[in-house]
Amino acid sequence: MKHHYIEADWINALIRSFANLDLDTSQIVKDIEGIKNERIIAGCRLEVNSARKMWHRADELAQDPLLGLKVGSTQDYRAIGVLAPVIWHSPRVRTALNNIACFQSLISESGSYHIDERQYGEDKVINCEYIPLPSSVPANIHQILAVAIGTIAIIKAISNNAVEVKHLYLPPSLNARLLAKHLDCNVSNRDSNLAISFSTKEFDSPLLGCDNKLYQINLAYAKELLRDKNAGIVLINSVKVSIENGGFCQASIEHVESSLGLHKRTLQRNLFAHGTSFRQLKEEVLKEQSVNLLLRDKIDIESLAEHLGYSEPSAFHRAFKSWFGVTPRKFANIRYYQYPLT
Repeated sequence: MKHHYIEADWINALIRSFANLDLDTSQIVKDIEGIKNERIIAGCRLEVNSARKMWHRADELAQDPLLGLKVGSTQDYRAIGVLAPVIWHSPRVRTALNNIACFQSLISESGSYHIDERQYGEDKVINCEYIPLPSSVPANIHQILAVAIGTIAIIKAISNNAVEVKHLYLPPSLNARLLAKHLDCNVSNRDSNLAISFSTKEFDSPLLGCDNKLYQINLAYAKELLRDKNAGIVLINSVKVSIENGGFCQASIEHVESSLGLHKRTLQRNLFAHGTSFRQLKEEVLKEQSVNLLLRDKIDIESLAEHLGYSEPSAFHRAFKSWFGVTPRKFANIRYYQYPLT
């Protein structure tokens, strides 16, 4: 599917950003399925947890409180493909921001913006709250900060700096005072998701230099890509549910094709078109369930192995170590897997 090219370009641009910061990218992408020679394999779907794992590794290597700021302000935004002309030729800033929120999943499924208009003192602002997708690997806070910094840069660029950023709200784990020194807006911490507040002034003014014909052509193509992407998400989630209902480890592709009413070859072809396979999705389900039950529900190894359909605990133990490189007990001590998860 063509939407995978946007995801791939974005991930490759991210890896280049890490390299430009002198981080060891071979360690960041080590054992990440779908990445070879420090580049994502063309047409391959990179699961959310793998992308988040890359960010956690980069964070640990960098030990830099400004990591998200540096990546977000330097990443090559030509890597967003068809979304670049959609955003740059949007007739108004409000339209551009809504397009960013609408088509965000074409770049990453890690989270999305929730946009609303609210009061800010005596003025009104457009509030953009970034809501991470719940998953067995929490989103790294610098990953979210990079998205926010990139969004601010795009909005200021297309408005020729006419749109003012009123406030950037950060979770407590980020240093608001330090970041405020590098940003031309109010920055503060609060116990909530990261959010950006834009002034509504000039938000609905026509943007100069927009080509409406070019905008409409690229907007139609972006919508087509999004429909394909959403259809893939529906199929992938249906397969995952069927794997759970089929006994997790014991689930077969025959069970899935029967439950979904698809011929085996049709199912395989459709999954391949969306950059994945039955084997990969089955492994994703087992990994996600293992993490959730082990850390959140504190299930013992024997009961967990039985629940996931393994014939004996040792088989589960070997599988778990092949996924995460450590035993289940050591896994619980890895910082970014510890609960509560975002």
